[in-house]
Amino acid sequence: MFCGCGGFSLGLNWAGLRCLAAIDFNAPAIDTFKANYPNVPHALVKDLTSFRPEDLDKLIAPERVDLIVGGPPCQGFSKARQVDGANHGDRLIHDPRRDLYQEFLRYVKYYQPKVFIMENVPGLRSAAGGEFFTKVQVESRELGYRVIPYEVEAWRFGVPQKRVRQLFIGTRRELPLFIPDRYIKHTHAGIEEPVEGGLLPPVTLGEAIGDLPHIMPGDDRFHRLYEPELRKAHIKKYGKRYIDKVLLANKANVLTAHTARPHSQRDLRDFMRLREGENSKQAIGRGEEMEFPYDRENFKDRYTKQHRDELCSTIVAHLKKDGLMFIHPVQCRSLSPREAARIQSFPDTFILPRAPTHSFAQVGNAVPPLVGQAMGLAVKEYVMAAVDSDMVAPKAVAKLPSDRQAAIEQLEVFVESLFLKPLSSLSKADFLHAWWAVGFLHPNLHPDAAADSGRVLSPGPKRGISHVLEPVYVRSGWPVELIPIAIEARKRFDEGHLSEDEYYCSAAVMAGAISHNL
Repeated sequence: MFCGCGGFSLGLNWAGLRCLAAIDFNAPAIDTFKANYPNVPHALVKDLTSFRPEDLDKLIAPERVDLIVGGPPCQGFSKARQVDGANHGDRLIHDPRRDLYQEFLRYVKYYQPKVFIMENVPGLRSAAGGEFFTKVQVESRELGYRVIPYEVEAWRFGVPQKRVRQLFIGTRRELPLFIPDRYIKHTHAGIEEPVEGGLLPPVTLGEAIGDLPHIMPGDDRFHRLYEPELRKAHIKKYGKRYIDKVLLANKANVLTAHTARPHSQRDLRDFMRLREGENSKQAIGRGEEMEFPYDRENFKDRYTKQHRDELCSTIVAHLKKDGLMFIHPVQCRSLSPREAARIQSFPDTFILPRAPTHSFAQVGNAVPPLVGQAMGLAVKEYVMAAVDSDMVAPKAVAKLPSDRQAAIEQLEVFVESLFLKPLSSLSKADFLHAWWAVGFLHPNLHPDAAADSGRVLSPGPKRGISHVLEPVYVRSGWPVELIPIAIEARKRFDEGHLSEDEYYCSAAVMAGAISHNL
């Protein structure tokens, strides 16, 4: 859903998943998708506010849908919109793009996939005081999904940029808990972080684009040849791990979309005043006189020259308008569409539109394929593990409550006992007895979600409703009375006193889900 040109789809394909259908409102994006995925049976230009799941089902039936992914448009949640108050406070302006996540969830409700992954910008967490961040989780739980927010740092999967994105990972309630640290595997360290634990050094901007031919501003030739000597020197310095294994430059006969937009002479002179890795604010701070005629207080970072030995700034769709914050580290121009695509981890074999504006918009809006691959591998491993009870059962065996009412009574007594002794004083066995009762009673909740519950409480408790059920924090769904237990469980896990199986305890959660359904 909201597939764009197919960055997420490419990564999932690398992970071995098969795409049944892709849908987006943007016709040029679907044109790019079709050019790159001729074997996907259905790549559709559709408005998801009117195109129903039943309409899609007529096309793909009787195929089973195991996974739905997508990124509802993020502009309505962007941090850039905080400037005019559109995301915050009394000046909150309704943006219909914010409601498109409901169309995504409409398809989830219809198909009931084992897993869904919704992608958006980090600004979703704070937009409108966290309202939409909360609504996505609440409405997902209402559909029978256990949902966990997960923030992705793209460079940890080998993407050479500072890209951070918010994911919501939903799994069917009757399946085991999705454990992010178990299934989502980092492959690379960050800049200036120790390279240990089997991680690879980060991929820098220089490694991503340093072999490409030198071009001048205004050179709009769509096709050009690689330069063998430049490639040879590049491989000698960086090796082939990114240039060939990810970018597949060794499999592309002709270089495409390596074009440079024109710049004014004034801009070019200002570009030359910048040092590598410096923005105009920093240049002004060391005494440079910049020529750009904008308000010096509000546009001091108007120009940014990227650094070869660092991560690139986050590639964004705004590149279609100008590239002033994406100045090449050693050439006097902004980045080309192919360079932007490489920084997003698109291979050189990926067909980009001839129009640079379309290329920049589609590449900037995409999920980096390497991130998509990591998510695809995680989903595959999780789904396979879900059928193997040995992989989800706790190593220690504890007596679980016999039914929902027994779990309520056990936890009521436990919570009341905490007035006499702190949680930290409990033995491991006593603590786990209560912690697993929590999982049994609330199989729709994820332990990690308790750490970010927000501040809004549900009304309650209603008469006759136990305090271990209500009130709850609306965002996470966690009952107020049980939050201290969740915090203590996480503390013990982080300190190594609980194993991963003991903390997540999928066996108790699954037993509770089965018991509640009965």
